[in-house]
Amino acid sequence: MRLHRTPLSALPALALTAAIITTACQADANSSTDPFAADPWTLSDREARIGSVDDPDYIFNPILRMALGPDGLLYTAHGGEATIRKWTADGAPAGSLGRRGEGPGEFQVPYQVGFFGDSLWVWDFARARVSYFDLQGEFLGSVAAKADVSWDVSPVRPIAPLRDGTFMWMRLPFFSPGPGAPKEIPFARIDADGRRLALIWAQPWEPHDADGQSFGDAHLSGLGRRGLLVVERRVWTGEGQATVRVSEIGFDGDTIFTAGVPYDPVPLTDERFDSGIRTAARGSSSEAQLRESMYRPPYLPAVGHVIGAEDGTIWLRRFDPVELETGGEVFEWWVLDGEGAPLARARTPVGLDVRLITDDMVWGLERDELDVEYIVRHRLMKDG
Repeated sequence: MRLHRTPLSALPALALTAAIITTACQADANSSTDPFAADPWTLSDREARIGSVDDPDYIFNPILRMALGPDGLLYTAHGGEATIRKWTADGAPAGSLGRRGEGPGEFQVPYQVGFFGDSLWVWDFARARVSYFDLQGEFLGSVAAKADVSWDVSPVRPIAPLRDGTFMWMRLPFFSPGPGAPKEIPFARIDADGRRLALIWAQPWEPHDADGQSFGDAHLSGLGRRGLLVVERRVWTGEGQATVRVSEIGFDGDTIFTAGVPYDPVPLTDERFDSGIRTAARGSSSEAQLRESMYRPPYLPAVGHVIGAEDGTIWLRRFDPVELETGGEVFEWWVLDGEGAPLARARTPVGLDVRLITDDMVWGLERDELDVEYIVRHRLMKDG
């Protein structure tokens, strides 16, 4: 059976603003050797687009997660509808399953979806319950995870079910920067009765790591092929080589690999900081308050997002877009192999919210001028 790697990056989630290009560069004395020197991977023109403003078969509420099934269908989780929808690779509706309710096969907030072999699992965030279905949509059963909060005074929440029947949990941080704030956030494997089986990883936590920081550099995490992906991306301090460190930690807590990706740090200029403040404030009267409370590191974080791809590769998206020589901007990704070695550089449109990556396809979300959300599919072009 295979574990579908639903992205869980930035846990706790960090609010990232709309990015604009920064042209300032670090001095040559601190420049790194580019480990991604080959021609970048790119995307084809859009090959499928799913959504509509007026066709009821194609109108849907915002998508929380998506998964590609062994039947070749795309499965999308819609929290507002409490439904899982299915789509063909060409974008045609292929049915749905579940509805809002408390009964078998029903959901409150279907937050994540994935596959264990031929079984679809749906994680209901509101009920801490995983429900299983076959490829025909028949309900197979469910398991509710209990939280034994006695082992810690902080609240805990489930992240996802694991294919051995256990669950991954994390402790929520206190969002106050006061004396009671934690210095780390544990990720643990828990059984269905709430017993902690293993500490997977303890994420270092700083007061400025709370939600709402436009330039936050807290560690990123996501599910990989064999365990938890961890991206250490604290901004450069000005000493030594600037490096992003990527690790995969097994669900028993043992480190599978650790690798470093060198990069050239980009200073956080006054202009870039001001743009982040304006975007976060969105024209409200809180801009002055934000300016006082916003974390301002000397350099931009190198990475803003991580995705564990279906083929086992690891994709790290640079924090800000890059400007092409021909004009325009794209998001640049560092693609690593399953052991963290540099594999390729990739480029995706700034307006594409990448959600799912296979060996030859990229699925994501985009919005039109009316802010209507669409599912889109592109072919991954590895020949540059």
